[in-house]
Amino acid sequence: MHSTSSTNSHLSLSRAYLEIVEGPGLGRKFPLREGQVRYVGRTSQADDSCPENATMSSVHFSVRWFAGQCELKDLNSANGTFRHGKKISEALLSAGDEIKAGKATFRLVVDDGAGGASFASVASAPPPPAHDTDFEITHHPEHPPATAAAPDALLRTGLAVHSAAKLPAEAQLDDQAKAMLADDMPVAQFIELLASREQHLDVLRAIAHALSKRSAVLWACQCVRAACGDDLNPADEGSLKAAETWATDPNEENRRKAQAAAEAAELKSPASWTALAAFFSSGSLGPPTAPVVPPAAHLTSHAAAGATMLAAVFRQPEKATARYEQFLQLAKEHMK
Repeated sequence: MHSTSSTNSHLSLSRAYLEIVEGPGLGRKFPLREGQVRYVGRTSQADDSCPENATMSSVHFSVRWFAGQCELKDLNSANGTFRHGKKISEALLSAGDEIKAGKATFRLVVDDGAGGASFASVASAPPPPAHDTDFEITHHPEHPPATAAAPDALLRTGLAVHSAAKLPAEAQLDDQAKAMLADDMPVAQFIELLASREQHLDVLRAIAHALSKRSAVLWACQCVRAACGDDLNPADEGSLKAAETWATDPNEENRRKAQAAAEAAELKSPASWTALAAFFSSGSLGPPTAPVVPPAAHLTSHAAAGATMLAAVFRQPEKATARYEQFLQLAKEHMK
């Protein structure tokens, strides 16, 4: 079993930022946005410039925050990028990890105080069966736990949200997208508007949160198939098939199989996130014999959006723009 408690950073749904905790620029914070690559360096060529740090390269390193993972890459900097004192070319960061670039030390900070779901291991829980996870969801006091989805809700396909104004806050649309919202705008029209403005990540978020859970999972599977083809390793193929099976027959047995498949793939690929989306659809996040810990209502949509974002750039990222358009066309079949 690949314990979920050892992959909490992969599962976090929280916001994150880099903070300079030592050296030039002390106290500065650089927000990380879901699916976005940020370039950090000394000059204005970087997205986040640190002109006070004279020993940084003009564009020193990049960071990408995606679905709870922070991917760090050194960009052939003159003086190197260090993680906990060790020089790296690339690495996956966990909350609290420190990076040194030039004379400054940056720390990855994960903030779960905004009402979103955060994950914590249950150290005292008895060992679960091999296919079960050992985490629980901690809910913000103002947001009580969501109840498990009713069986008939899982059978629905197509749009679950018809008005753009009804998209949930958990869709995490950026401010530009929110400014386009109108009370009487159909969600399909809103998505087309976002696409026309090339706000691709907001398009994927809006689609995932507008579709029913079943359609969102199936759409995410289709996007991954379209982007990755048949060239998948066994763990990813298993994840994708498990998600597709659940979307065809959304019952508890298939949901648990999707959970096991996502864990086997270690949540490192778009395929594994389709399986996680299926697992988050209903039921409990804990073992079958433990007290019920229902998933928050938005988690399937969140994982489905994450799967499509990762699929767009997972292989040949230079084709991402064409894939965004392809993913939109696939979604239109589900929004009819």
